[in-house]
Amino acid sequence: MWVAGCAPKGTPVDPDTRAARPGDDNNASALPRWYPHAVDLRVHPASRYVLEDKFREGEKDLLLEARIELLDEFNEPVKDTGRFVIELRLLNDNGRIVLDAEGRQRGFRWAFDLTSAEAQRDHWDPIARAYVFSLKIDPEEKDLTEFRTVLRVTFDPAWPDMPTLPTGEKARQPVEIRTDW
Repeated sequence: MWVAGCAPKGTPVDPDTRAARPGDDNNASALPRWYPHAVDLRVHPASRYVLEDKFREGEKDLLLEARIELLDEFNEPVKDTGRFVIELRLLNDNGRIVLDAEGRQRGFRWAFDLTSAEAQRDHWDPIARAYVFSLKIDPEEKDLTEFRTVLRVTFDPAWPDMPTLPTGEKARQPVEIRTDW
């Protein structure tokens, strides 16, 4: 009897290849038939603005707590190695991006490199199965919570020949961020 993922006793199996089956020539250079990797992403609906107490009495920092899920081909959350770019943009009542006095888009941009084990530990939430980023907003920009804001995220996998995400139509839609106060 053959069990998926197991090989008969004495059959050489390379853990980097697909499982051996009786009659298969277990070629060590064969690529796996499937391995978990990100093919899409989603800004988790729990992303929100939070006020965090400072050490000084009465002062609070404004943070955007962004939660980002990378999804595999089964639409399940998965860890992956690469770089995130997170952009926060302000919208007016008509849904257009707000421009400053010089004609530039008003908003913020952050970049995170998650190619080290330490960075993965710092940002991965195993309960939510998502990456969590606490993004500090400049004190002079605290009024942005009065505007509609949208979050756009891209992920550039560290693996060769992998496309930058998002690739799915639903992930291309910017997500409005809520305020919890």
